[in-house]
Amino acid sequence: MNPNVKTAPAPESARITDYALEVRIAAPSAAVWRALTTDIARWWPSQFYCGAGGKGKPRFELEARPGGRMYEDWGDGDGLLWGTVVNVQAGKRLDIVSTSGPQWGGPSTSFGSFELAADGAGTKLRFTESSFGRVGEATVAEKDKGWRFLLEGALRAHVEGKPAPAWPGEG
Repeated sequence: MNPNVKTAPAPESARITDYALEVRIAAPSAAVWRALTTDIARWWPSQFYCGAGGKGKPRFELEARPGGRMYEDWGDGDGLLWGTVVNVQAGKRLDIVSTSGPQWGGPSTSFGSFELAADGAGTKLRFTESSFGRVGEATVAEKDKGWRFLLEGALRAHVEGKPAPAWPGEG
């Protein structure tokens, strides 16, 4: 046995999980698309930044083009890649592939889709995410809590011109 290789039993086996969330937003699809892509830094809550490397306030960016990045910019070339855009149908659909390491419940790979459709005078946003890897029940529960807060809470409030919600346990 090689003393430089450390092994431990895996707490979770690799598996596939599927997640879906629909949010109705009282605004036209164009406004929701703009908020989701161009204006994401205006509503993305600070609780969801992974860090700034001690460099102050990070900036959140989403480059809505094939090969574009969804990432935190910490300045001086430092940051964190959340995912890579693999499909864009402007105003209708955005697909992002992301990977996560063990520090975020992984290793795992996820494929997330944001789909927008007119819903009367508003918009129906459907988010789906399929993940493969070490994805335990606690990770699935945290993802649900996080995506609900981001999309039902922060994004919807921003687009509808309402105050941003407080993260549970704050405020």
